[in-house]
Amino acid sequence: MKVGVAMYLAWNEIRRNKLKFGLIIGVIVMISYLLFLLSGLASGLMNLNKEAIDQWEADAIVISEDANQTIQQSMINTEDINNLFEEQAELKELSVIISNEEVEENAFVFGLEEDSFLMPPVIEGDATVSENEVVADYSLKEAGFNIGDELNLSNSDEVLEITGFTDSAQYRASSLLFASNETVEKLNPMLGEDVINAVVVKDENFENVNVDDELEVLAIDEFVENLPGYTPQQLTLNFMIIFLFIISSAVIGIFLYVLTLQKTSLFGVLKAQGFTNGYLARSVLGQTLIVALMGTIIGLGLTLLTGVFLPPAVPIEFDYLTMVIYMVVLIIVAMLGSLFSVISVRKVDPLKAIG
Repeated sequence: MKVGVAMYLAWNEIRRNKLKFGLIIGVIVMISYLLFLLSGLASGLMNLNKEAIDQWEADAIVISEDANQTIQQSMINTEDINNLFEEQAELKELSVIISNEEVEENAFVFGLEEDSFLMPPVIEGDATVSENEVVADYSLKEAGFNIGDELNLSNSDEVLEITGFTDSAQYRASSLLFASNETVEKLNPMLGEDVINAVVVKDENFENVNVDDELEVLAIDEFVENLPGYTPQQLTLNFMIIFLFIISSAVIGIFLYVLTLQKTSLFGVLKAQGFTNGYLARSVLGQTLIVALMGTIIGLGLTLLTGVFLPPAVPIEFDYLTMVIYMVVLIIVAMLGSLFSVISVRKVDPLKAIG
């Protein structure tokens, strides 16, 4: 009951002082907007590195022990890995620079077996890849490539033809081409009939499978974390978000503290009339809760609206669960920031404040 009365009075004060509290709400809106937008950009950027890997829905990957946990540096003889796991798919990888008459792009080529589970669903064109035919991920279509385009390669005289597009399936923030093993062998003779770069595994018990001493079995999550640049990017963005929480706590706390100082005489009068420290503290916390809730909701709405108008080239992806968690944390941070105001309220001397 006391909490309800304190919240009611807190809301009434906000309504009477729209400008003062509007400024605080505006600050929270900008902080939450930046936080949610940064969260979406972080998720989008991280996803660019592993879209194709996520679509595998695999448990592990087998590469050479001396490959520094990268596919392209790995070389495996197919005889060393034949039928060791419940379900497995061979993978060949190389990087290329492709161009048609108008556009030039960096890309990776995945060499796959026929009917491999590594091939994502085709959303346009033909899924079958014959010699010198490739299926491209949709980011290449957005870059200006089309079905039927002939692709010239900077490091090979071979010419490839796009026969279809898959859903977005980027790898290490680059576009992907899916080709047959025969096509990859022509582009890189070192990857002959019995030589592959890696084996992707679907087997929950992969840790119990014994492989050759020269091979290494990595869980997919561990493999993703060791992608070049993935972990440093993730840590950088996470630290930016953490510092933003700290800064927001300080800024909100300062605003509320200044506002509390302006009401020192009012608090003195209320104390003289018998209002307790607990009641006044609940009033301050109630105001903070209302202001933080309004600010974060508006910030969330602006973020989602911004996402609609951003160009496809901007890697942004909203994880709604993460955004709700950040919203709750931001409100908690605001409440913690208001503790300075609560402490100052407790120290108000009614006689000095009135006098």
